[in-house]
Amino acid sequence: MQQKKGYWVIQCQEITDQLAMQKYAEAWKEIAEEFDAKFIAGTKTEVVEGPEVSRVLILEFPSFQIAQDCYHSEKYTQAKILALQAMQRSFTIVEGI
Repeated sequence: MQQKKGYWVIQCQEITDQLAMQKYAEAWKEIAEEFDAKFIAGTKTEVVEGPEVSRVLILEFPSFQIAQDCYHSEKYTQAKILALQAMQRSFTIVEGI
């Protein structure tokens, strides 16, 4: 049986530090390659219910476990410091159907 894919759903309320955001984006490239993560949505949003967000990103991983492993990895733990400096966000890891 094929594993269900895993997803990161990141809702950014506000970018607070552009330089930290750029550094986070640079660090993310290597992490994404290591964990085979792909951006699948995030260019245009319309909030129709709930609080306003400036950006929503959805990333796909080969499995839910790999999505979790990536988030908890040493490399992402370091990159997350930049992310939390760069933006106010909510972050959810979701298993595909």
